[in-house]
Amino acid sequence: MPGTTRAIIHLDLDAFYAGVEILENPELAGKPVLIGGHPEGRGVVAAASYAAREYGVRSAMPMSRALVLCPEAVILPSRFSVYGDYSRRVMAILREATPLFEQMSIDEAYLDVTEQVSDWEDAVELAHQLQRRVREEIGLSASLGVASNKLIAKIASDHDKPGGLTVVPPGQEQSFLEPLPVRVLWGVGPVMAGNLAKLGVTTVGDLARLPEEDLRRRFGKHGAGLARRAR
Repeated sequence: MPGTTRAIIHLDLDAFYAGVEILENPELAGKPVLIGGHPEGRGVVAAASYAAREYGVRSAMPMSRALVLCPEAVILPSRFSVYGDYSRRVMAILREATPLFEQMSIDEAYLDVTEQVSDWEDAVELAHQLQRRVREEIGLSASLGVASNKLIAKIASDHDKPGGLTVVPPGQEQSFLEPLPVRVLWGVGPVMAGNLAKLGVTTVGDLARLPEEDLRRRFGKHGAGLARRAR
């Protein structure tokens, strides 16, 4: 692709552990599925299907609490070797697209496809092709983001889950980020989000409008980093 603009794709498998279990047990489709430890012990939720998430169940929640929220949930033990096999098959597809491949975890990866495409439209089409291949060859749903840098590509992949593909063309990064909740930024957890809310900051746009010096004074180096990511 000509010029200095990069073309970055971020792929994130949707509810990966639960997706694998549903793929291998089709009768579970549409049901609230929880992966993790037994509720009578100190088991926690390792993963939850989207049907379970509608009840407020989240990963890392105590399984006993998850069952209070969703009593009809189907609980399955984790099968990490099986998930690893599926992950390797997905990543093999992605590696075919570019040597500039960076696997971040068992269910997500970045691809720099700048040298593999002639223009931005080609990059978007390649993302669609990868999404289709993962769905048709492996049987799993994935959400993708396409942008000119890794930060925006990752946020974009989470923007339209499950099964979405969000494109942020070069030059539109700020307009994409501005209305989003500030917690989409790396480094903004519940505590920081609460501190920012006290300043009237609830969106990335709100944060971008605060002077960097104010953020640095209140939150130190972390505040300066937030200011840069918001812009």
